[in-house]
Amino acid sequence: KNSLREFIVNNPDNDLAGSAHYWLGEIHLLKKEYREAALTFAEGYQKYPASVKSPDSLYKLSEALSQIGKTNDACNTLNKFTKEYANHKLINKANGLTAELKCK
Repeated sequence: KNSLREFIVNNPDNDLAGSAHYWLGEIHLLKKEYREAALTFAEGYQKYPASVKSPDSLYKLSEALSQIGKTNDACNTLNKFTKEYANHKLINKANGLTAELKCK
């Protein structure tokens, strides 16, 4: 975690900074630190919208939000994901989570 944070701080303009946010968020998810994961995924998605990990970050943000009881926010994030990334490899998982959370 420290190395990823250090990379992000020291290389904010690097093409890999978005990926670093994603992987830092994944570490938080694995440790069940859902709030920190949500913040990390959201920041990575917002700061690095052109990153190859941007769609993945958006999907993972919805997972983290659902874990902290922010179902409405998770649903809004999933709706955004399905609109922006309809052909992404995670679309089936996004649709499944949308159904699981009973999003409108």
